[in-house]
Amino acid sequence: MSDFEKLGVVIKYEFLKHLRRRRLYIILGIALLVEALALILIPVLRDGYPSDVTLMAGMLTVGPSLAAIGAIFFAGDAIAGEYEGKTGFLLFTNPIKRYVLWTGKYLAGFIAVAALIIFTYIIIAIALLVIYGEVPLAILGSFGLCVLYASATLSITFFFSAVSKGSMGATVMTLLFVWVISGIVESILAFTGNPYWFLISAGGDSIALPYGSLEQFMSGFGMGGHLADVMGNFEPLSIGMAVWGMLIYLVVGFVASIWISNRRQLA
Repeated sequence: MSDFEKLGVVIKYEFLKHLRRRRLYIILGIALLVEALALILIPVLRDGYPSDVTLMAGMLTVGPSLAAIGAIFFAGDAIAGEYEGKTGFLLFTNPIKRYVLWTGKYLAGFIAVAALIIFTYIIIAIALLVIYGEVPLAILGSFGLCVLYASATLSITFFFSAVSKGSMGATVMTLLFVWVISGIVESILAFTGNPYWFLISAGGDSIALPYGSLEQFMSGFGMGGHLADVMGNFEPLSIGMAVWGMLIYLVVGFVASIWISNRRQLA
């Protein structure tokens, strides 16, 4: 059996394992709950839905963003779990190269999270079609950025899974890095007028950019004047730079995780 055929076997086995786990459905349930709350609360708090369909579409991207974060829970134990549970003693004795095993695990996790993202965007498209009678073409750009963000987050999780002693540690470290550390640094850099495209949290923010800039969103809520006072030195984020930032995390994180895990000892 060739390495390519072995890769297919690993992908199939790992993907089926994701389907059997409750975390897949929990993440999907949370994403759908957030979308439902947005669809209910927005017209209540604003006395109706926004007149601009793109504004509403941008507000609904929180669901896909949460689905993308699901990559952390799919990949936290991908590498660390084999060492923590000592299952590597069985896996590594099989005639399969480690990089094939890790690549298969990555692709299986990507397929799982991509399925979540696709499902949430279908829900958004249906909601927009029902409310406005149209779906903006920009939703395709948002979908592409969301998938790229999920891929980059998956690579970061694989890196922490490769260096961590346990799956819980890898999951916690990734969450702290993506949501807390990167988010805080991004806020500081943005409000002091410095570029922040290289932070993974900026990749998450870029998911809504195809629908318009942050200033346009705030203006849609009647906050344009207040925004100008608060964000005088704010450095705007461009889609192109955000893509470059996510590609760096995607490639470097994945390559580093493979390199480290191939040299890591079970004992």
